[in-house]
Amino acid sequence: MAIGLSGLAASIIRPVAFTIAALVITTGCATPSPQLYEPAETAEIDQLREDFMAAMAAQDFAALGALSHPEFEQTVPGGPAHLEMLAAAGQAPFPPGYRLDITPKELVVIDEDWAYEYGTTIQSYLPEGAEARIEIPNTYLLILKKHEGEWKPYREVASALPPPGGWE
Repeated sequence: MAIGLSGLAASIIRPVAFTIAALVITTGCATPSPQLYEPAETAEIDQLREDFMAAMAAQDFAALGALSHPEFEQTVPGGPAHLEMLAAAGQAPFPPGYRLDITPKELVVIDEDWAYEYGTTIQSYLPEGAEARIEIPNTYLLILKKHEGEWKPYREVASALPPPGGWE
């Protein structure tokens, strides 16, 4: 017996839709609300962000290592402005006067061990002999994971493209 294309599609879509609906229903019931953890946890994450920006400005790599999860990995943007910034650094990790300003747009604490943050950053530096800082905007998504009781950056993906709605 031959099944027509529409019959085949229906025989595949119905079980898949049922499975997705079952997953949504069961996961939705089993997942704690982010609001259960948010007030105390967001204050810790806000402090982590401030400490991270200060360590970047000071080029304090020991502090950056202590602030990051031992398994931290990131994907950095690689646009033309970023490549120019890397060239301006020469043999150093960062160019002269490097700063990172982070502006979170959304912070969600999922449970006591996982959170994510979405927002924008501005990387800036002052090239030798220049009077004005060069600013490079980015968009990021950061996954945070608790390690030894403290929030730590676990994964990050950054982009040179603007977020929906553009740069603010």
